[in-house]
Amino acid sequence: MGSAGPHEISRTARYMALFRALEAARRSDRLVEDTFAIRFLPAAWRATVRAAGVFRATRLVERAIDKRGIGAWSSGVARTRLIDDWIVEAVAAAGVRQVVLLGAGFDCRALRLPSLAKIPTFELDRPQLLGEKRKRLGASIEAAHPNLSWVSVDFLRDDLAVRLKASGFMNGARTLVLWEGVTNYLDAGTVAGVFELVARICAPGSRMIFTYVHAGVLDGRFHAPGIDALFARLAASNERWTFGFWPEELAEYLRQHGLCLLDDLGAGEYRAKVMGVRAKGLVGYEFYHVTMAEVCGRGKACLE
Repeated sequence: MGSAGPHEISRTARYMALFRALEAARRSDRLVEDTFAIRFLPAAWRATVRAAGVFRATRLVERAIDKRGIGAWSSGVARTRLIDDWIVEAVAAAGVRQVVLLGAGFDCRALRLPSLAKIPTFELDRPQLLGEKRKRLGASIEAAHPNLSWVSVDFLRDDLAVRLKASGFMNGARTLVLWEGVTNYLDAGTVAGVFELVARICAPGSRMIFTYVHAGVLDGRFHAPGIDALFARLAASNERWTFGFWPEELAEYLRQHGLCLLDDLGAGEYRAKVMGVRAKGLVGYEFYHVTMAEVCGRGKACLE
């Protein structure tokens, strides 16, 4: 979810859908099974994905994308697979009773991950995006998944606790919260408020998965291939990045907000983890991180 205008659909959401659709079109060694992603693409993109699948040309399309934004597609699909794996693990091992997807975008984890089929799942995003999502999926999809709730929200203005409670969220239950692709579009106060909210309304042992960009990429101290072109595109689409973390400070930051750091991987690390030999030679987006934390209570020591 980016900061597109109030009546616009985030380009980032569409690009992520494109990356998942391309990955799903691979004949083998695909990282993501996603039959929904293609529904969110413009007609020309849908035709490209279908042709790439038929002619085994997904790699050609990926190379074309890399020329425009180096590392974007590989980081996108690898982070999707990593997050999917972490969600499945948390549901199986952490006793999760409900799932909250903050800034769900066009991903359909509640529909494509079998482990979420019977767990109350709340997808939060801007009303314009959720409206488009409903239209593209169709009423039959929503009716077939009674445990899925779509909650319209503006992270900068709405009270998330109120919106969640009104939608059936159980305060104090063990919860998995995913906050993907959002923190870099917000301000420090809003980001801190969400972490504090999660620590307050979710039971100890709850998991929180989130993404962030290295703070150095915002002030020029972290150099990355293609970053100038990326920032120019973000500015043109009114989706500028405004917030990041310094990785070496993250554990203490989370501890002060009631969470314990469990894992923090940069793009190079999570590509290697989930892509195996496919990750060889892939570069770009090294400033992007995927992180998992656990609710432990404000100021409490985190167990190693």
